[in-house]
Amino acid sequence: MPDGVVQWFDPATGEAAIVRGNHVFVATRADMESAACHAGARVHFDVSHDSAAARAVNVTLREGTRVSRRQRRFGDLSGSHHPDASASAPFPHAHPELGHELGDHPLEVARSWASFVVKGDLDTAMALYAPDAVVHTADGTVAGRSRVLAFLETSGLIGSDEIPVVHGTDDMVTVIWARTAGGGAGLAMRCRIAHAQIAEQWVEPAPTGIAPATAPSPIEVSVHGRVEHADVEYARKRLESVIDHLGEPVLFARLRLTMAADPARERPAMAQASLDIDGEVLRAHVAAQEMNEAADLLQRRLLDQVAQRASHRRALRRRSGLADPGEWRHGDLPTHRPDHFERPRDERRIVRHKTFALEELTPDEAAFDMEQLDYDFHLFRDLASGEDALLERLEDQTYRLTRLHPVAVDPGPTAIPLTVAESPPATATVSETVLRIDASDEPFVFFADPATGRGAVLYRRYDGHYGLITAA
Repeated sequence: MPDGVVQWFDPATGEAAIVRGNHVFVATRADMESAACHAGARVHFDVSHDSAAARAVNVTLREGTRVSRRQRRFGDLSGSHHPDASASAPFPHAHPELGHELGDHPLEVARSWASFVVKGDLDTAMALYAPDAVVHTADGTVAGRSRVLAFLETSGLIGSDEIPVVHGTDDMVTVIWARTAGGGAGLAMRCRIAHAQIAEQWVEPAPTGIAPATAPSPIEVSVHGRVEHADVEYARKRLESVIDHLGEPVLFARLRLTMAADPARERPAMAQASLDIDGEVLRAHVAAQEMNEAADLLQRRLLDQVAQRASHRRALRRRSGLADPGEWRHGDLPTHRPDHFERPRDERRIVRHKTFALEELTPDEAAFDMEQLDYDFHLFRDLASGEDALLERLEDQTYRLTRLHPVAVDPGPTAIPLTVAESPPATATVSETVLRIDASDEPFVFFADPATGRGAVLYRRYDGHYGLITAA
């Protein structure tokens, strides 16, 4: 009997995968000893071949394998001669070589599979199939890896210049090509994703109303949730108009549309875009009630960033003493000046106090407001958690989100590089915060005001005095 390791076991369906070397064998609960029905268990098994794949049968736990969760390391071999023979699940995700995100996102599995097929990288595409995967075509069912590979080679998808639309919910994902290679008829592939692998596919004609693109589009589109195809095309056109407006080489563009399933969410439609403008990345992320509204907001946000980017470049050239194209300039470069006046501590006062109602924003919207106003931080109300929060720009040009109270709420996908602070800000009075900033010379301090229970920020002004921002 060969030996292997249980890669994963699904208690809901009773299905499992057992790995031995570079081979993966499928198994079912009926063919497994109950003690072996755990990810990471080391097992003996027999091999049975059928038309789809090699299956593991008579699966039993290897002698000496621990199975109790109360033991220190589940699944260890007490009599093993190898120190690395531990049994925490050895495969935390199915495709480590393809990126960590594939393990948890069926849409990313389907998108990656489509990308590899179009490029002709069929070996990598086949790695995304389950060992017993089947493909249902108009001519019948295709089972077995060699037959699935032969189907892909003749599908007409290799070399297609059409960027497919990917959408779906849970484990059912549809990939649609408006046309195949050589201008052939469109094709749709419905995929059932299980454990980050394609378990089953259905080949169908592409839905009517999808017109082939007149030229290859530089935009990679991914869709999450229930997003209509018309909304995808509308958002694509809005992003294309931004690219046309740029007048610069765009090396890559990504559009991500998400419709949240939570009916209580105030703005469930989210649109996210990333543009690689000759090596410089421009990102935007917006949320709205409807997807078309989100596409319009995304277009305006990107155009604002393009205008701000051009203005910022002009300002940098002037501050650096460099001349614009066709402009003559003489004189020395500007003198470097500190960010604020080093006023003695005993002379510092709070000379500016602003109180306003905090606007509910996503981290991306808060970052955009920061960039527009040229601030280093922004006090707002976090849309995902409802908490007062502070977004600050770090030295490495990433962002950190600090909420007033610790809550286990995911801020959702963001266009900006974002980390969420694990510790909440200190609760302190204004006087105590003044003493802290005097002692530390921090540029600003986010704190919880015990008098109001709301967030506040004490910051250092350019004149060496202090400013205070409180929530209404």
